[in-house]
Amino acid sequence: MKKKTLIMVMALAIGVFTMAGCGKDSKEAKEEAKTEVTKEEESGTEEVADVDVSTVGFEVFDYDVKEYVTLGDYKNLSVQYPVPVVSDEDVEMEASYLVDENTEYKDVERAAENGDCVNIDYTGTMNGEEFEGGSDTNYDLILGDGEFLEDFENNIVGKKAGESVTFKTTFPEDYYDDMAGKEVEFTITVNNVSEVVTPEYTDAFVAEVTEYDSIEAYEDSIREELMITAQEDAALMTAEDVLLKAVENATVNGYPQELYDVAYQDNVVTYESYAEMFGMEFDDFMTDFMGGETIESLTEKTIQELLVTQAIAEAEGFMLTEENYANEAETMVADYEYETLEELEADYGKFAVISTLLRDKTLNFLYESADVEEVSEDEYYGDEEDMEMLETEE
Repeated sequence: MKKKTLIMVMALAIGVFTMAGCGKDSKEAKEEAKTEVTKEEESGTEEVADVDVSTVGFEVFDYDVKEYVTLGDYKNLSVQYPVPVVSDEDVEMEASYLVDENTEYKDVERAAENGDCVNIDYTGTMNGEEFEGGSDTNYDLILGDGEFLEDFENNIVGKKAGESVTFKTTFPEDYYDDMAGKEVEFTITVNNVSEVVTPEYTDAFVAEVTEYDSIEAYEDSIREELMITAQEDAALMTAEDVLLKAVENATVNGYPQELYDVAYQDNVVTYESYAEMFGMEFDDFMTDFMGGETIESLTEKTIQELLVTQAIAEAEGFMLTEENYANEAETMVADYEYETLEELEADYGKFAVISTLLRDKTLNFLYESADVEEVSEDEYYGDEEDMEMLETEE
């Protein structure tokens, strides 16, 4: 199984999302796990030390994991593999990106028409006050695509660069947020008008801009690449399911306080960076994206999984050490497109790199040892009605 390259910062957290089953609500995930992390008095978890996670390495793993973990069954676990399907629509979508990449935008002095790309500044107000999400500058908009309200786009049609327009409009009653049915006023200034020149998708076009001589050959290559990616994703999903079962089958009694402190601070850094990435307050991000979980609860899940993966690695003889760490990290350095391990560590911290490597090695081992049943994607994920029922139950 090839290791999936994870390009987001959260990928270096120790698999918090995997505890929810990675998008698949299995019956096992709905049952209360046998594994529990208990705060023993001697572990002293009432206060979290202020740890600089960027300086932490192997020393935080200097403990006997068997004092905390009793492994249950983790080999030959029964799991399902969703056999991926690449549809014609998937291929067409990818092919459309080639057309988009070669589309030209030619500045014009005439008034804007439907199909043109306009660069605009706009300000939206309600009762004389700007409302959230109603204003922006240097925004590129394709007229007629329906990205904005029809009335909004129609008021731009006929305007030239440098012209402005102010108008009132009402959001539809079925608008998705609390602006539904509200009357607002917009002022729009057109900065630039460009004619969109879209190339025709033909054999000649494909031959000119790619290494393939026909649409058929190009789309065959797309289908092959999509299938490789889909197979890697499906294998990763299956491996995550095996790990979830292995963690559920284990018993974790307590944890080293230093490990908890480091994992806690690492999670704080990770989720704060994600909140910043989405332009959100930390508490709002945790509510909207993490279902109201706290750093404390996420850290306990992190520790639970980390201790079990470490116990499996030690039992099977593939635990990371100071001696083999650099060699084991070579693939990760390349996957994350870094020049050196030191650069990778500088961005994520050595603790996160070690934890991610350990998790990847454990996922590979568990996947290879699992009893895998191939099923359709519909059977694995369930149909839309099943998913709605699961969400209602939650």
